[in-house]
Amino acid sequence: MPKSIPFTQEQIRILEENIYTHHVTQNRIVFTVAFKEFFAEQAALPGMTTKKILRAAGYDPDFFPRASLDSIRKRILREASSPEGFKNPRGLSSAERTAHFAEKDLTKQRTDTSIKELQERVVYLEQQIAFLKKISHIRSRPKED
Repeated sequence: MPKSIPFTQEQIRILEENIYTHHVTQNRIVFTVAFKEFFAEQAALPGMTTKKILRAAGYDPDFFPRASLDSIRKRILREASSPEGFKNPRGLSSAERTAHFAEKDLTKQRTDTSIKELQERVVYLEQQIAFLKKISHIRSRPKED
């Protein structure tokens, strides 16, 4: 079975902008429940191929190899016909992760980092002083002939 072609950084950026994308990585895209519902509705219509449905949802079907298109259709329709129905994607979406990061108070983290950097610098400077003392002691000793 051939490996899937990874998304480029430009494709990832474009895919993340779509409202139906929950999360996207270089090798995987996770769709929202709204997209799955839209896809199932469109797939029930005559003549609606996976490419047409993706295009209608705002995706470029050329981003996906043929095997991926078949897999997307199969997984969504299997999930639609399951007793549980569509499942929410696990984890946070890209937008939710960005919002969560923006809410974090980074001042404490910056302070902790600054303290650690200063402690490392003090240790380094103490080592330099000890080295300079040894050198100066060696230079100040009278030469033995």
